[in-house]
Amino acid sequence: MESRRLTASIITGLLICLPIICLASADSMDEEISFYGQRSVTSPQHQKQTTPQFHRRVIAPPIVQTHEQDEDIAADLHQQLPIRYKLSRNELLLAKKAQHYIDNNRRAKTGLWDSVQGYAHTTMWDVGSGIAATMALEALQLKSREEAHIELSQTLATLHQLPLYKDLLPNREYSTKTGKPSGSLSTTKTNGNGWSALDIGRLLIWLNILSEQHPEFEPQITALVKKWQLEKAVHQGTLFGTKLYKGKEYYRQEGRHGYLQYAATGFKMFNFDIPLPKLERYIKTVDISGSNIEVDTRNVPFLTSDPFVLASIEFGQNGGWNQLDTIYQLHKQRSIAESKLYSYAEDAMNKNPWFAYNNLFYYGQPWTSVSPAGKVIENPQTFSHKVAFGFSVLFEDEFSEQLFQSVLTNSLHARSIPTGKYENGGLNTAFNINTNSLILVALWYKQNGRQPIAHVTESEH
Repeated sequence: MESRRLTASIITGLLICLPIICLASADSMDEEISFYGQRSVTSPQHQKQTTPQFHRRVIAPPIVQTHEQDEDIAADLHQQLPIRYKLSRNELLLAKKAQHYIDNNRRAKTGLWDSVQGYAHTTMWDVGSGIAATMALEALQLKSREEAHIELSQTLATLHQLPLYKDLLPNREYSTKTGKPSGSLSTTKTNGNGWSALDIGRLLIWLNILSEQHPEFEPQITALVKKWQLEKAVHQGTLFGTKLYKGKEYYRQEGRHGYLQYAATGFKMFNFDIPLPKLERYIKTVDISGSNIEVDTRNVPFLTSDPFVLASIEFGQNGGWNQLDTIYQLHKQRSIAESKLYSYAEDAMNKNPWFAYNNLFYYGQPWTSVSPAGKVIENPQTFSHKVAFGFSVLFEDEFSEQLFQSVLTNSLHARSIPTGKYENGGLNTAFNINTNSLILVALWYKQNGRQPIAHVTESEH
């Protein structure tokens, strides 16, 4: 590790910016633009201005209790994965910090997790993260098998009881307190404002993993998948989402290169044919500092590290679309060139605009941070803790160790894992489910001998 000294300065000078998110404007243009390439996101501080619409007094739906289930039989079905790597003291410290978020932001009545600390709403993407975190805590022996079983049973019961958008599919956002749809359309006959195929795809990945790890849940998961009309999110061989806006329903292709293939894998796990026809005609290769990377040429082509890191940890890189190695090298080259650590990802923010897509490439420009509506952000987040930590378990070199040490250092004085750092060095304290979940799952991946969590065949990619 001769370069350790050379790059040590990167760690000490490691004040990095976290991508900043601008709120979409109220006009239909921004709404339509933000729908194409993104998943559903939550904007906690923005929504506080309309708190009466979201935080209603609604009686929570009954939750099916699992204490009476035969847990001895379930335990026989479940076999703990062998521990191939023992967590270090610092890794265990991070795991416990992440556990603090998961346990303290889980709503007892619904078994759902707040997407951002203090914001009692969630998306299906975030529910997938909560399920993933709970299973990781069990695998890391920070939560007993019985605790995980009871908590996940409650989550599944709530998913069965969710009021569905037009009785078809889960709405884009729900209250974690009540399990009811969030937003101004929550009490209308539509039960919300539409669905996100990308969010649902991520949730399906973790429902599949849950059925693998806890086969006693397979009947519930099968019934849930049959109840949801998932075929409505599949059209012309790709994924389609729906958004109801100003009385008009938009049904459009959803997801861009990376996000699309990642979410499609979830549908494929449940035997939906998603060939993504003619996708190659939308893909072109661009040069970023001497490295070639594939980008989507369609409108609003969000390209962050997230889907590539998530896929690699959750089910591997066998699909051919995963550009993880190139993306890692891009971050490494830029970090060395500028003597400052970089880790670009989508993330929540603790200030306006509350959420950002920190893109590797966006409309001809590398390293560009924009809001969900596509507005460029000043003082963006340039160091995402979740993706940096994901890199640190997926690679073994000097740079990956620096990323780990940076996440550790930035988290020492917080109860949970902070989201990241802004370009000006400020800490992004939008504590959220996705950051803390990925930390836990990444540690599970490492404990598992750096093997993907799910058992996926080539055809499912």
